[in-house]
Amino acid sequence: MDIPDLLHGMRQSLQPFGRILDVGLCREPKTQSYMGTGYAIMDIDPQQGQDIDPLTHLIPWMNTSDGFHAMWNDMPTWCRYCHEHGHDRN
Repeated sequence: MDIPDLLHGMRQSLQPFGRILDVGLCREPKTQSYMGTGYAIMDIDPQQGQDIDPLTHLIPWMNTSDGFHAMWNDMPTWCRYCHEHGHDRN
């Protein structure tokens, strides 16, 4: 998948969770290869008359059974090993 398609997919996948201000992908500086991580800056406060879904750790990729893991400030505890909520593997 090329970079514009990845960015489009990120925007479409994150759209139910709030207003997207910016998205980007982390790339290797010399080759510009995609490194498997990215970021999104979002406004998750609902505007008047707007319904938004609460953020989840697993974000479905463009309404498919595939997905990606999201992290944000003050998110609930989740395990970095199994990615389930409610516990943390040390």
